[in-house]
Amino acid sequence: MPKTRAQKGVELTKLSQNLMESKAAIAAEFSGLLMSDLTGFRQKARKQGIKLQIVKNTLLSKAATDAGIKDWDVRKVSRQLAVATGGQDEVAVAKLVYDFALASNDKVKVFSGVIDKQVVSLATILQLAQLPSRDELLAKVVGSMAAPISGFVRVLNGPLQGFYNAVKALQLK
Repeated sequence: MPKTRAQKGVELTKLSQNLMESKAAIAAEFSGLLMSDLTGFRQKARKQGIKLQIVKNTLLSKAATDAGIKDWDVRKVSRQLAVATGGQDEVAVAKLVYDFALASNDKVKVFSGVIDKQVVSLATILQLAQLPSRDELLAKVVGSMAAPISGFVRVLNGPLQGFYNAVKALQLK
Protein backbone atom coordinates (compact mmCIF):
# COMPACT_ATOMS: atom_id res chain seq x y z
CA MET A 1 0.00 0.00 0.00
CA PRO A 2 1.52 3.35 -1.02
CA LYS A 3 2.18 6.03 1.57
CA THR A 4 -0.10 9.03 1.80
CA ARG A 5 1.16 12.58 1.36
CA ALA A 6 0.86 13.14 5.13
CA GLN A 7 2.97 10.05 5.90
CA LYS A 8 5.62 11.20 3.43
CA GLY A 9 5.60 14.65 5.04
CA VAL A 10 6.19 13.17 8.49
CA GLU A 11 8.99 10.99 7.17
CA LEU A 12 10.57 13.99 5.39
CA THR A 13 10.44 16.08 8.56
CA LYS A 14 11.95 13.28 10.64
CA LEU A 15 14.78 12.69 8.17
CA SER A 16 15.63 16.37 7.78
CA GLN A 17 15.65 16.72 11.59
CA ASN A 18 18.09 13.79 11.85
CA LEU A 19 20.32 15.38 9.22
CA MET A 20 20.30 18.74 11.04
CA GLU A 21 21.14 17.22 14.43
CA SER A 22 23.89 14.85 13.30
CA LYS A 23 27.53 15.57 12.62
CA ALA A 24 27.73 12.88 9.95
CA ALA A 25 25.39 11.16 7.54
CA ILE A 26 26.50 8.33 5.28
CA ALA A 27 24.33 7.01 2.46
CA ALA A 28 24.80 3.51 1.10
CA GLU A 29 22.95 1.93 -1.79
CA PHE A 30 21.88 -1.67 -1.44
CA SER A 31 20.05 -4.45 -3.20
CA GLY A 32 19.52 -8.14 -2.60
CA LEU A 33 19.84 -7.97 1.18
CA LEU A 34 17.95 -10.34 3.42
CA MET A 35 15.74 -8.80 6.06
CA SER A 36 17.81 -10.53 8.75
CA ASP A 37 20.96 -8.77 7.48
CA LEU A 38 19.23 -5.42 7.60
CA THR A 39 17.86 -6.12 11.09
CA GLY A 40 21.34 -7.01 12.33
CA PHE A 41 22.70 -3.81 10.81
CA ARG A 42 20.01 -1.75 12.56
CA GLN A 43 20.77 -3.41 15.90
CA LYS A 44 24.49 -2.63 15.60
CA ALA A 45 23.67 0.95 14.68
CA ARG A 46 21.27 1.32 17.61
CA LYS A 47 23.90 0.04 20.07
CA GLN A 48 26.29 2.77 18.89
CA GLY A 49 23.65 5.49 19.02
CA ILE A 50 23.41 5.75 15.24
CA LYS A 51 20.07 6.13 13.50
CA LEU A 52 19.50 4.10 10.36
CA GLN A 53 16.72 4.78 7.86
CA ILE A 54 15.85 3.24 4.53
CA VAL A 55 14.74 6.00 2.17
CA LYS A 56 14.14 6.72 -1.46
CA ASN A 57 16.64 8.96 -3.19
CA THR A 58 14.21 11.80 -3.90
CA LEU A 59 13.13 11.92 -0.26
CA LEU A 60 16.76 12.10 0.87
CA SER A 61 17.49 14.93 -1.59
CA LYS A 62 14.51 16.93 -0.31
CA ALA A 63 15.43 16.29 3.33
CA ALA A 64 19.02 17.37 2.69
CA THR A 65 17.80 20.59 1.09
CA ASP A 66 15.47 21.23 4.05
CA ALA A 67 18.36 20.56 6.47
CA GLY A 68 20.53 23.17 4.74
CA ILE A 69 22.88 20.71 3.06
CA LYS A 70 23.69 21.96 -0.39
CA ASP A 71 24.85 19.87 -3.34
CA TRP A 72 23.95 16.48 -1.88
CA ASP A 73 22.13 15.17 -4.88
CA VAL A 74 21.41 11.46 -4.61
CA ARG A 75 18.63 11.32 -7.20
CA LYS A 76 20.86 9.56 -9.72
CA VAL A 77 20.92 6.39 -7.59
CA SER A 78 18.53 3.80 -8.93
CA ARG A 79 18.47 1.59 -5.82
CA GLN A 80 17.18 2.28 -2.32
CA LEU A 81 19.43 4.03 0.14
CA ALA A 82 20.27 3.28 3.75
CA VAL A 83 21.16 6.50 5.56
CA ALA A 84 23.09 6.30 8.83
CA THR A 85 23.11 9.47 10.92
CA GLY A 86 24.96 10.02 14.15
CA GLY A 87 25.56 12.96 16.38
CA GLN A 88 28.74 12.37 18.34
CA ASP A 89 31.40 10.64 16.26
CA GLU A 90 31.86 10.94 12.50
CA VAL A 91 34.29 8.05 12.43
CA ALA A 92 31.83 5.67 14.11
CA VAL A 93 29.16 6.32 11.48
CA ALA A 94 31.60 5.87 8.58
CA LYS A 95 33.12 2.76 10.15
CA LEU A 96 29.72 1.14 10.77
CA VAL A 97 28.52 1.58 7.20
CA TYR A 98 31.89 0.63 5.70
CA ASP A 99 32.17 -2.56 7.77
CA PHE A 100 28.64 -3.55 6.84
CA ALA A 101 29.41 -2.95 3.16
CA LEU A 102 32.52 -5.14 3.38
CA ALA A 103 30.58 -7.95 5.04
CA SER A 104 27.74 -7.84 2.51
CA ASN A 105 29.55 -9.32 -0.52
CA ASP A 106 28.95 -6.28 -2.77
CA LYS A 107 25.26 -6.03 -1.90
CA VAL A 108 25.89 -2.73 -0.11
CA LYS A 109 28.03 0.07 -1.51
CA VAL A 110 28.91 3.26 0.30
CA PHE A 111 27.59 5.99 -1.96
CA SER A 112 28.03 9.43 -0.45
CA GLY A 113 28.24 11.31 2.80
CA VAL A 114 27.92 14.56 4.66
CA ILE A 115 30.10 15.71 7.53
CA ASP A 116 29.25 18.93 9.38
CA LYS A 117 26.72 19.87 6.69
CA GLN A 118 29.36 19.59 3.93
CA VAL A 119 29.22 16.93 1.21
CA VAL A 120 32.42 14.87 1.26
CA SER A 121 33.92 12.55 -1.30
CA LEU A 122 33.80 8.78 -1.12
CA ALA A 123 37.56 8.75 -0.56
CA THR A 124 37.14 10.87 2.56
CA ILE A 125 34.49 8.52 3.92
CA LEU A 126 36.73 5.51 3.32
CA GLN A 127 39.64 7.24 5.06
CA LEU A 128 37.46 7.99 8.07
CA ALA A 129 36.20 4.41 8.15
CA GLN A 130 39.71 3.02 8.24
CA LEU A 131 40.87 5.18 11.15
CA PRO A 132 41.28 3.49 14.52
CA SER A 133 38.34 3.94 16.86
CA ARG A 134 38.39 6.45 19.70
CA ASP A 135 38.93 3.69 22.26
CA GLU A 136 41.91 2.31 20.31
CA LEU A 137 43.50 5.76 20.13
CA LEU A 138 43.00 6.32 23.86
CA ALA A 139 44.57 2.94 24.61
CA LYS A 140 47.61 3.88 22.50
CA VAL A 141 47.98 7.18 24.38
CA VAL A 142 47.78 5.45 27.75
CA GLY A 143 50.28 2.83 26.59
CA SER A 144 52.66 5.54 25.44
CA MET A 145 52.35 7.31 28.76
CA ALA A 146 52.93 4.10 30.75
CA ALA A 147 55.97 2.94 28.72
CA PRO A 148 58.58 5.17 30.42
CA ILE A 149 57.30 4.25 33.87
CA SER A 150 57.40 0.51 33.20
CA GLY A 151 60.89 0.87 31.68
CA PHE A 152 62.08 2.68 34.81
CA VAL A 153 60.66 -0.08 37.02
CA ARG A 154 62.48 -2.72 34.94
CA VAL A 155 65.77 -0.83 35.30
CA LEU A 156 65.35 -0.60 39.07
CA ASN A 157 64.42 -4.27 39.25
CA GLY A 158 67.44 -5.40 37.16
CA PRO A 159 70.14 -5.57 39.88
CA LEU A 160 67.78 -7.23 42.33
CA GLN A 161 66.78 -9.84 39.72
CA GLY A 162 70.47 -10.46 38.91
CA PHE A 163 71.26 -11.00 42.58
CA TYR A 164 68.31 -13.39 42.90
CA ASN A 165 69.46 -15.37 39.84
CA ALA A 166 73.01 -15.63 41.23
CA VAL A 167 71.80 -16.90 44.60
CA LYS A 168 69.51 -19.40 42.88
CA ALA A 169 72.42 -20.67 40.73
CA LEU A 170 74.67 -21.14 43.77
CA GLN A 171 71.89 -22.91 45.59
CA LEU A 172 71.50 -25.49 42.80
CA LYS A 173 75.21 -26.49 42.86
